[in-house]
Amino acid sequence: MNAKPWMPSKNIGPTAPIPTRWTLFLRRCVLWQAIRFAAINLKMISMIRRSHH
Repeated sequence: MNAKPWMPSKNIGPTAPIPTRWTLFLRRCVLWQAIRFAAINLKMISMIRRSHH
């Protein structure tokens, strides 16, 4: 299969930026996802506690 490298089209307006290697690493890192999951859950718990007096 002879795949061509991706090239942005000049006929379309602005496109989304291509993610950096660091961004791609963080998206795939299970440890980082677990940390973010815990942080978001702690924020939600604190908001729910404040709303229930």
